[in-house]
Amino acid sequence: MDILKKENWWIWLLLLIFSGGSSTIVLGALLNVFDKNTWYCKWYIWVIGFVLVLPFAVMLYTFQISLIAKTAAKLDVKGKDYYLSPYVWIILIIIPFIGWIIFGILYFYLIIDIIVKLHDGNGEKYIG
Repeated sequence: MDILKKENWWIWLLLLIFSGGSSTIVLGALLNVFDKNTWYCKWYIWVIGFVLVLPFAVMLYTFQISLIAKTAAKLDVKGKDYYLSPYVWIILIIIPFIGWIIFGILYFYLIIDIIVKLHDGNGEKYIG
């Protein structure tokens, strides 16, 4: 059973619901969106963030958001010019209330549309 097939979209939906969004790490690994030259592949950055505690949480959220954006772009979710830009995410975090609401909407849009694209069969071209 290959988990990226069109008929297995409901497995990803269940994983998303019960894993608290961490299933996108597995999906990102299956779609090969990890880049070995980025900041999250350097072990010493994670050690520094872990020692300083608060930056570790920020790093973890940044890692998850960048992974969701790259996964959505790989599955052809519309709007990749916007959600792949780190400036859009930073601006939405800086602007109080309205920016935070739009941030949440964009985040959930990406997660839900990833499931929709898996349902449409966009993940099947990455099997094998």
